[in-house]
Amino acid sequence: MKNILFRQFVLLVLVCSVAPAFAQSDLHYTMFLYNKLMYNPGYTGSRDVASFNACYRNQWSGIDGAPKTFNLTFDAPVGLYMRPFRPVAVGGSIASEQIGVERNTNVMGYYAYRIRQGNTVISMGLRGGFKMYSADYNRLVTTSQNDVSFTRDVRNAFLPNAGAGVYVYGQNFYAGLSVPNLFQNYYDKSQSVASIAKEIRGYYGSAGYVHTLNEEVKIQPQILMRHAANSRYRLPFNADFNVSGIFYDRLLTGITYRTDKSFEIIAHVQVTQFINIGYAYDYLVSGLSAYDRGTHEFVIGYDLVRDRSRYVTPRFIRAF
Repeated sequence: MKNILFRQFVLLVLVCSVAPAFAQSDLHYTMFLYNKLMYNPGYTGSRDVASFNACYRNQWSGIDGAPKTFNLTFDAPVGLYMRPFRPVAVGGSIASEQIGVERNTNVMGYYAYRIRQGNTVISMGLRGGFKMYSADYNRLVTTSQNDVSFTRDVRNAFLPNAGAGVYVYGQNFYAGLSVPNLFQNYYDKSQSVASIAKEIRGYYGSAGYVHTLNEEVKIQPQILMRHAANSRYRLPFNADFNVSGIFYDRLLTGITYRTDKSFEIIAHVQVTQFINIGYAYDYLVSGLSAYDRGTHEFVIGYDLVRDRSRYVTPRFIRAF
């Protein structure tokens, strides 16, 4: 049974490799509200403290070779922490992805310059770094044994990249536009596959709003939109529509509909003034659901507050 599932998944990987419908250039998260730095460098420093965040995603559990991703991020404003507002912020991230025979490791640095206008902040961010890409094509079973596209492995291909984004936020809203990866590198520079094994550029738009019902309950609708295209392919528009409730500024629960036919539930808890944890579960409603046991995603964050006397009231859940 496992061999059947593996072959079915291999077919999926092959389709994604030939027509990059899996958008390998950008990582994908259900809890996008807690992974904004990964797709918009303008988010850098927006929490106004030094923040660490880790996320693990086990996609399509139960299927051999299904995607598994992990990332670790850090971002913080630069300057004397006593200042009420610091315009410059920096950060960094490392992300690892395994899907079928492919492995990616992304290392990125972030810079943002922020302008405050009243209660609104406009943040313009850049990121730059590289990806190390490997593929063990010899593990694939192809229909044609003479297919030159899969006769030689790729070992730690160095793929530099850069991205840019704008993130605007206030007391009860945010909006952002970004292009995380501007360059469309070839995964394999050999002439036999260079025309198809190419990164695809993704464009992201996001927005959210918090409406206060009463002192105990807030409602937060938000959306993340994705579009990807290069000179050969244009992928379907994809979006996550989320509605969450925030209770007592400590607990967030919500449901998301993704236009690629899946539903997600999320739960996030501000455990202490400085530590937060979250979990998300994805359920497919497509044909793959017969083989899928769901997608699991975990996040944990830590805010480093140097002068705790500045925060008499505990710094509970941040809506964005």
